[in-house]
Amino acid sequence: MSEEIKIRRATLEDVDFLVDTIVAAEKSGTDNFGLAKLFELSEGEMRTYIKAMLEEEVDGCEFSVSSFLVADHQGKAVSAFAGWVEGQNEDGMSSALLKSNLIGYCLPMENVMKSQSKSDIVRPLQIEREEGTYQLEYSYTLPEYRGKGIMKDIINMHIVDYQQNTPHRHQEGGIRKIQVHVFANNEAAIGTYKRCGFEITKEYNSNNPLVEQYFPYHTILLMERIV
Repeated sequence: MSEEIKIRRATLEDVDFLVDTIVAAEKSGTDNFGLAKLFELSEGEMRTYIKAMLEEEVDGCEFSVSSFLVADHQGKAVSAFAGWVEGQNEDGMSSALLKSNLIGYCLPMENVMKSQSKSDIVRPLQIEREEGTYQLEYSYTLPEYRGKGIMKDIINMHIVDYQQNTPHRHQEGGIRKIQVHVFANNEAAIGTYKRCGFEITKEYNSNNPLVEQYFPYHTILLMERIV
């Protein structure tokens, strides 16, 4: 990693870049912002609600500023990736429940209800996360900074940061496995994770013809790295 690139914990001042990160990751190299479609909102409206969820600062899920590490170059955020230990938060809640609570609190109930009407379509690709594993979600690097190994350094820093700063209250010896979900058509991301020591361990498919209205692709891969 270049000495000019510094990796640090995200702060509330990074919220706009984290919103960009989440939107780009949701689109996964396509123009399909399925999260907005799921709630029947415009991209601008969904960005506003994502920002509101991040500002709530709920630890232990992908919509938390504290979950993100950010890479800086000359004081400018150029890359980000969220990570947390599943179920290891103040209330011992799953990230899915924390995320659901945030959505229910920040989004209009009318739009939440609209998303629930599509549950049968999206359910096959809503993957339950394994408790006690380190989860990675929502990665993004500005195009001009790709190919420099920044994402690999952020992933490694997530693990170092956890091992140095988190009391191992819930698991003897700390985490044993890191997991990341990636759409099967995102070859660039898959290649990056493989170079970081991840292997594909499971595949989730949906045959519903409507699924690609809400996801960039109909297949998600589970990739794992043993710590």
